[in-house]
Amino acid sequence: MTDEQPVAPPARRRPLRLYEVVMGGCVVLISVISLFVAISANRTQERMLAASVWPSLITGTSNITLDGDPQVSIDLLNRGTGPARVRWAQLLHDGTPVRDIDELLARCCAGEGGPAARGQLQFLSSGIQRRVVGADEWIALLRVPQPQPAHPLWTALDRERHRIELRVCYCSVLDDCWMLDSTEDEPEPVRP
Repeated sequence: MTDEQPVAPPARRRPLRLYEVVMGGCVVLISVISLFVAISANRTQERMLAASVWPSLITGTSNITLDGDPQVSIDLLNRGTGPARVRWAQLLHDGTPVRDIDELLARCCAGEGGPAARGQLQFLSSGIQRRVVGADEWIALLRVPQPQPAHPLWTALDRERHRIELRVCYCSVLDDCWMLDSTEDEPEPVRP
């Protein structure tokens, strides 16, 4: 008796049948289509999420209140659907940055009474540096009611208010960022 085991005959190659080739091709095609649909759905969801938290800051200036009282004002409003995280803001007059309302008045209206006249006007100002501006939030950046009797410094500020610019860099909660320039029609996308 020997310990040899019988050797199996070599397996014969079975020719592929047409339906096996067709089925394999269909499986690959369905996988590719599924991958395309998943990628497309993901992009759509990303766009929908970005739109649901999209901030849109706008700025405006006026020389009258809603009640009809004379008042120089500069406002910032978020008309978007999400909060705007302000990274930095800059106020300029004729393209030159100003530190505060005193420097603004010195640049725009220096010939109208000088620094002593500043005390004759009432001011309300709000800062926006590193602030979150909620959807539909309205910020009064500057309010200067007209004094009675009218003062030449207020008249000069009213005349110069269209030469006052505001630049704001702001981002959404998804870190999509824009640069608002009050002299431009639309905010420009920027890198965070």
